[in-house]
Amino acid sequence: MINDASAYDKMPGIGPHPKGIHYWWARLPLPTARAILFASVVDDPSAHPERFPTDADQERERERLFDIIRRMMQKKLHEHPEAYAEAHEEMLKHCDGKLPPVLDPFAGGGSIPLEASRLGFEAHACDLNPVAVLLNKCNLEIAPRWANHPPVNPEDRGKIGGGQNWTGTKGLAADLRYYAGKIREEAQKKIGHLYPKVAAVQEKDGSYRHATPAEIKNQKSKVQNLNVIAWIWARTVASDNAAARNAHVPLVSTYWLSSAKGKLSWLEPVVDKPNRTYRFEVRIGEPADRNAIRAGTKLGRGGFKCLLNDTPIPFEHIRREGIAGRLGMRLLALVAEIKRGRIYLPATTEQEEAAAVIAPDGELDTDLPSSALGFRVQNYGIHKHRQMFAPRQLMTLLTLSDLVKATHSPTMADTREAGLSHKDATAYADTVTTFLALMVDRCADFNNALCGWSSANQKVMHLFGRGAVPMIWDFSEANTLGESVGAWKTCSDYTAECIEVVGAGNIPSGHAAQTDAADDTTGSLDLMVSTDPPYYDNIGYAALSDFFYVWLRRTIGQLYPDLFKTVLTPKIPELTASPERFDGDLGKAKEHFESGFRTTFTALRDRLDPRFPLTVYYAFKQEDELGNAGVPPAEEDDETPAIQNAGGTPALPGVDLTTGWETLLEALVSSGFQITGTWPVRASQAWRMRAMGANALASYIVLACRPRPESAAAVGRREFLAELKRELTVALRLLQQGNVAPVDFAQAAIGSGMAVYSRYSRVIESNGQPMSVRTALGLINQIKEDVLGESVEEFDADTRWAVAWFDQNGFAEADYGDAELLAKAQAVSVSGLQDAGILRAKAGKVHILRPDELPKNWDPSSDARLTVWEMTHHLLRVYYHEKVGDATTAELLRKLGSKGQVARDLAYRLFSLCERRKRSKEAQEYNALVLGWPELDRLAQREIEPAAPEQSQLL
Repeated sequence: MINDASAYDKMPGIGPHPKGIHYWWARLPLPTARAILFASVVDDPSAHPERFPTDADQERERERLFDIIRRMMQKKLHEHPEAYAEAHEEMLKHCDGKLPPVLDPFAGGGSIPLEASRLGFEAHACDLNPVAVLLNKCNLEIAPRWANHPPVNPEDRGKIGGGQNWTGTKGLAADLRYYAGKIREEAQKKIGHLYPKVAAVQEKDGSYRHATPAEIKNQKSKVQNLNVIAWIWARTVASDNAAARNAHVPLVSTYWLSSAKGKLSWLEPVVDKPNRTYRFEVRIGEPADRNAIRAGTKLGRGGFKCLLNDTPIPFEHIRREGIAGRLGMRLLALVAEIKRGRIYLPATTEQEEAAAVIAPDGELDTDLPSSALGFRVQNYGIHKHRQMFAPRQLMTLLTLSDLVKATHSPTMADTREAGLSHKDATAYADTVTTFLALMVDRCADFNNALCGWSSANQKVMHLFGRGAVPMIWDFSEANTLGESVGAWKTCSDYTAECIEVVGAGNIPSGHAAQTDAADDTTGSLDLMVSTDPPYYDNIGYAALSDFFYVWLRRTIGQLYPDLFKTVLTPKIPELTASPERFDGDLGKAKEHFESGFRTTFTALRDRLDPRFPLTVYYAFKQEDELGNAGVPPAEEDDETPAIQNAGGTPALPGVDLTTGWETLLEALVSSGFQITGTWPVRASQAWRMRAMGANALASYIVLACRPRPESAAAVGRREFLAELKRELTVALRLLQQGNVAPVDFAQAAIGSGMAVYSRYSRVIESNGQPMSVRTALGLINQIKEDVLGESVEEFDADTRWAVAWFDQNGFAEADYGDAELLAKAQAVSVSGLQDAGILRAKAGKVHILRPDELPKNWDPSSDARLTVWEMTHHLLRVYYHEKVGDATTAELLRKLGSKGQVARDLAYRLFSLCERRKRSKEAQEYNALVLGWPELDRLAQREIEPAAPEQSQLL
């Protein structure tokens, strides 16, 4: 339930959402934050036997609380303020009528403080990053101040009392739309000539071409003046071949313009080799060679090919030319708007010249870091923030920034006319200007020379599809004064819609401060702390946020002098394990990260309200919205994306014993905390969590911690290991019974294991030294493997052979002799295994049958040699490969009867083997089967006639 709501919350295209006010990386899903805050306050009924003496009493009360959580997990909860109110009232019952203040010391994008505020807590957000602090101020201080306030602009003022509802932040949003519209009008006057329309003619076959000068002059009716949605550009470089020396050739990663079904459009190069010139024509329909269209001029990871003579252009040459400032850009095509969609036209000299403006010197002349997490563009000569923008983009964004600043005075005048005092009018004008500045940031995210064009979605994609700034070779430039994706109107309208929904729930006044996480900013004790800290070396927030900081500082720096007093965001104090800040020293980077956490948690320990746990989130493999799915891949000869584009297969998360997990746990334990539990939360990009592939991977692990008693004893390794085996074995069995997904199993096991380790002041090794967290994690992982391995020993001999063979070979072929040798050890034979339908032997080779190779007409009732292996993989065949639906798979499970239940145990074990062997595709299949098991089992157990009463699924 929480997983589904969190997955939905992370999806793009779900309508207005607070995350749309401003981009932030790896933003925590709001349903997860509100569920953890609620659970941190509300006790399980078993904690109050005096009120709920029997199991039945406790279960009834538990179900009532679950119903509250269910209502909190509704889609678009801003439309259901009663859910927040109900949760608030319930929490008050568990807090003697007064909720504790909530502190997030690493607030980032502000999901936890926002949900704390909506639930009625006094929320405090701390962060060193000024962009993050400003975003939290907007959520906690600025927007709530103007809740239920009517708009002040002259158009909407007259609607007051006419039935218009200005509840929440709707009045503020109305003002933002009005003043953003005025900015667009002024921008059109100043720079509208930079965005010319295109004259086109539709042919009889439905295709379009540029109108000729004669047709335009004669103003024939068939000439259509169309708005341009976007311009598609390619970077160019001097050819590395002597025959074409000094001729600039395009670096095109794909020729696709539209790969959408039924709307295929692509570029075809027309090359004049003797004159060393080229141009591109637009073609529609099915190309003769899709692979050639997909590849463009790219040669895999090795570089590009010269369009003039097909010789390779290695990345080394491109880097040299880039660093020397000799990369160019060439217009490839235009995207124009028609009534029924969009069309593509080849570039023209006039359109290319319209973009050739000269932006003012000295603007955004700030430096990119020489090296930073996720940055590659410096290798190609992009060293300044201004160089991240094409000339027309930079000129336009500077104009918008200036117009936002100039809006402060007329806004204040309108506010005074609406009857506000001078002080309040100033504050409201500051508010409007601030949110307009955030709109400039959103516009900048979609209007820079590192934005790809999605041929699948036919739209401009924003820069930050993930926490990185890769090099993009063919980029798209939106029509900023138009009405499509990336335009000022689109960006400002969407931001205003998102501001409308931020004001859900109780919204008491909160506080955001730019301060170190260890400092006391609340001035009070008895805090409840919940935080989503930086993830070791996953994302370099400070360097990335400079992209937004430079625009905010230019636009509203004068309104927040304390936040924008430095040229760029603070870098050194940021808690990320970035070795480039320590001359490449990984050890120093790790120590910086760990000591920072240790200092923070130690400072927080004595300020906590003992009634409530400290909750800490950790993201194992966290990538924020895959907004650039379908975009041609960026450069990278030397960078593998953490999560590939649609259709790619990501690496699976595993228990990393050397970096993030170890460091975070070490900091918590050494600062006097014990971990009492961990919960995995899946928050992928798919709405239904049975979604296949990468969408089933875990995103977050939540650690619940409490201060370790000062009287905690020390224990020896032998006693610790005996206790760990006893408690962890039981806990792991319960996790399996609770259907924890295999992808989350290892991480969930850490909570139970670390609960044993961290309850002692220290665990003493045989040499007298304290046991490290790394060693403890290794022991926990080993016991997990032993428990999963023990279940295999209970299976039939054929299945035991198959598991051992699969561990070594997967579904690949291997020698018959090896198979026979292993078979003898299991007291089976290869021929018998073949008769059992597990493998195929041919020409001295053996391979286990893949699920899609299994017979579709298989009937377990007539199988004389039924094995757990067969049952599991036939279920997988029907459920995952044939995708015929839950009901059909459940019918097969029903036929298997009680024997079928062990298939889930095998799926757990096989996932673990695949994870260890890095077989991500197969691992995702086993994970999907376990995820879907509760529904399959429910359907399999249900009687057809008559329908038996069912107990609803809780989570």
